[in-house]
Amino acid sequence: MAKLNIQFLKSCPGKTGLPTDGLPEIAFIGRSNVGKSSLINKLAGGSKVARTSSRPGCTQYINIFTTNKQYYIADLPGYGFAKAPERLRKQWIGWIGWYLRERKPLRGTVLLVDSRHPGLENDLSMVRFLMEGGKPYIVALTKSDKLKRNKLAQSIRIAGEMGPVIPVSSVDGSGINELSKWLATATLSAGS
Repeated sequence: MAKLNIQFLKSCPGKTGLPTDGLPEIAFIGRSNVGKSSLINKLAGGSKVARTSSRPGCTQYINIFTTNKQYYIADLPGYGFAKAPERLRKQWIGWIGWYLRERKPLRGTVLLVDSRHPGLENDLSMVRFLMEGGKPYIVALTKSDKLKRNKLAQSIRIAGEMGPVIPVSSVDGSGINELSKWLATATLSAGS
């Protein structure tokens, strides 16, 4: 399994403090508690570079990680259910929209979708938003280790209507190599 040299750089409240060196960036986005931090940790070979929690809404800033010192991963706040005040959730949605539409170094997005619940309306809305933005994205079906083969195949079919799919697991490492390759390819794409 490929291991990326991922290191936490900083947490940014919205636009404030984001990197200015022009290195490519990849956004990680998904519903609250979909496993963004766990997946980042698995990409880092199991190192605990991203803070994990069973409580939805743990990621409250844009967390920036440097990857092989060649590009950044931006872990965006989750959308959907989160144990946070409405004011904060609205602020996060504003940050997400701005980042995905306006951030110049952004080269692509990893949309994390729980393999047990593909095709939820808020995930479909995010896909429409990403399609309008015109930058590459991939659907990472998280927690794929929790499904039996037939059920996973059904989830892949449903998610396939949202875009290209990689089933991944932060437990057994399935799909991590494929996702690492996608990240490398996406960061080479031309900026806007």
